[in-house]
Amino acid sequence: MSVMSIRIDDEKRKKLKAIASLQGKTMSSIVEELIDQYIEEFANSDEWSDDVKGMMKVSEPSFEEWENDEDAIYDEL
Repeated sequence: MSVMSIRIDDEKRKKLKAIASLQGKTMSSIVEELIDQYIEEFANSDEWSDDVKGMMKVSEPSFEEWENDEDAIYDEL
């Protein structure tokens, strides 16, 4: 699993944290659910073409280069 940092407004972060707490979820789980929904919507749209799939396949080696042992410390967070 990878770590991703995002910047959001402090007020939005506070609201997200409160909502997550009320729902018994983590902020990360909510963001992951939203990303899953976004990907699913895109995958079912007309924009998801063989060109996009091809581009993702070509880019896989580049993303593998980003993996390193120094980042392993974040895997358990």
